[in-house]
Amino acid sequence: MKSLRAIGLAAVTAAALFGVGLSQAEAAGKPVYSPPYDLELFVRGSFNGWGLGHEMKFDAVENEYVAFVELTPGVHEFKIASADWATVDLGYADDGVVEVGVPEPIAQVSYGNLSLEVADAAVYSFKFKVSDPGNLTVLVEYSRKGGDGAQIYIQSYPGPASPEPPTWYFDCLGAANPVVGAITVKGVMNARQSPIGHVVYRDSQQIKGVAYDQSGVEYRLNMTRPLVFNGKADTSFTYSENFRARWISQGSTPDLYMTYHYKVTVGPTGEVKREILFYQDGCR
Repeated sequence: MKSLRAIGLAAVTAAALFGVGLSQAEAAGKPVYSPPYDLELFVRGSFNGWGLGHEMKFDAVENEYVAFVELTPGVHEFKIASADWATVDLGYADDGVVEVGVPEPIAQVSYGNLSLEVADAAVYSFKFKVSDPGNLTVLVEYSRKGGDGAQIYIQSYPGPASPEPPTWYFDCLGAANPVVGAITVKGVMNARQSPIGHVVYRDSQQIKGVAYDQSGVEYRLNMTRPLVFNGKADTSFTYSENFRARWISQGSTPDLYMTYHYKVTVGPTGEVKREILFYQDGCR
């Protein structure tokens, strides 16, 4: 195994030579490390037939290997090992038990497995920390719910906190002719884990609304909008985007346009909070 100092110096030198990656790491105040093993590592256990279905990816900034595994409730046995079982076979702990959320020292052993019990069906991150070669640890944490991470939701505008229908003013209609209406947003958000630890979110929305001006002219809003964005597992992040929504006039008045503000905050365990706002934007 390479020393930590050698790993850090080699990585920094390589980054400087090629001119990539180093600036981002420096901006974050962290060095860039090279993987200490020159072969692939896997989480091998009772949940995958002790096979090679869950390869660990090296995070050069955090200096750790990471894999994401979907588990059912119950007790699972596993090891961190190479494909040949001989080069790397890390399955030893003091009592053989790994607890969710607790770093556990592990070591090379030919016989013996690590035992992990989980209460919830979910995707869990397995982090093999190698910053201290003399103190290797594994940390298993809840990442997100299992399956494809689908979340089906319906959100109305205005929301429950503001039951009164919103009023919008458009220059082409004049201040004496405000538009009053309501909008419903139906969506399905899917979260899929990538092999390198990121989560790809796809929020497919159907936006419908009906509004009327003071002359009785009806306006209809009907559009679909797929939103795709990335986030990192186990961390909180916020994504926002603005786009235009079109109210189609059912009379002789012009079509009306609004700015649709979409903001979503995802918590470290996958909980989602949405903020949806509409602002008048102009006329056709």
